Amino acid sequence: MAGSDPAPLTLRQLLALGVSAGRELRWGLNAVRAELAIWSARAQTIPDETVRSDVLKAMTKGRTLVDGAALFWTLPSRRRPELLRMLVAFQTLLNFIDIALERDARGRDGSSGSLMWLARDALDVDGAAPPQHLIEDTIGNDGGFLRALVFACRQGCASLAQYPEARGLLLREARRSRAFEIEHDRDVPRRTENMKEFAAQEFGGHTELSWWELTGGAGSLLTAMAVLALAADEATTEEDLRRAADAYVWVASAGALLDSYIDQFEDAAVDGHNWLDYYPTREDAAQRMSEVIGGALRETAALRNGERHVVMVASMTALALSCDSARGEGLRLSTRNVREGAGTLTKLLIPVLRAWRIAYGLRAG
Repeated sequence: MAGSDPAPLTLRQLLALGVSAGRELRWGLNAVRAELAIWSARAQTIPDETVRSDVLKAMTKGRTLVDGAALFWTLPSRRRPELLRMLVAFQTLLNFIDIALERDARGRDGSSGSLMWLARDALDVDGAAPPQHLIEDTIGNDGGFLRALVFACRQGCASLAQYPEARGLLLREARRSRAFEIEHDRDVPRRTENMKEFAAQEFGGHTELSWWELTGGAGSLLTAMAVLALAADEATTEEDLRRAADAYVWVASAGALLDSYIDQFEDAAVDGHNWLDYYPTREDAAQRMSEVIGGALRETAALRNGERHVVMVASMTALALSCDSARGEGLRLSTRNVREGAGTLTKLLIPVLRAWRIAYGLRAG
């Protein structure tokens, strides 16, 4: 029901929250820090100065995205360290691709092509190894850094009990991630036309989300992360994977809107693309974002072990709404309204994640 609480504090929900929080506090946060320290040390050895700078910038700017991706390791019934390592490597790869696409789109270098194919290679254990010469032709000499990320992801995939059942969905999501490249096209009419065509091709039967909401979500690969997490459980069936992939279309769209929400002033300052610009007003955008978040919570609650998924979605939402930009003078009222529509669990988590941001110096985003 549209007006009901999409994330109520039921006993099952509280138990799921306790298990997820316990896993994160006892193992997850330290493991993410350790993995990032390893990748950061390796990044310092990248020969090309520009590539090295971009990688380190991506790791700093995208730190909260890595923490968000790592939350997916709370979905399986047991701890899977190899899953967490893979999620950290995969989001680190995506963060770098984002930086490279932004730089290329603004014409600040001579990049010769996209790197989105690396996302596909990272998820395809059976595929050919990504050629180092193609990476270097595209971005410069990275000293094998991106190949190392890809192989870390493949190693994680190979460890998943249900990877063979998940592979088709993962490759579909990797194909859909070309939306990420389309989004970075600075030719507005061409970008709009390509996004509409993309949404029609990939989500033609989906009528509850707009073409820009679907396109924005596809570029994040959040759906792929959910499929990876579920594939780590032996009990997961192909039907579980399919239903989760359908439900996470909503989650991915909500994530894209939340990212745009907290980045809207920064994007406006550099004339950057922002998904909220597709709505008539910012008030309409905030209202719609609240509706999509509610839809994501309800869709995931209907999955097997739905309470774990609801914790995931509530945590993702609270992580965004707890940053400084969402609490600033220009967004304070709309943030309050979004918070009210995002369910009791989300409201409970916002101050907790606010304290975590302050403790780890991650207040900005």
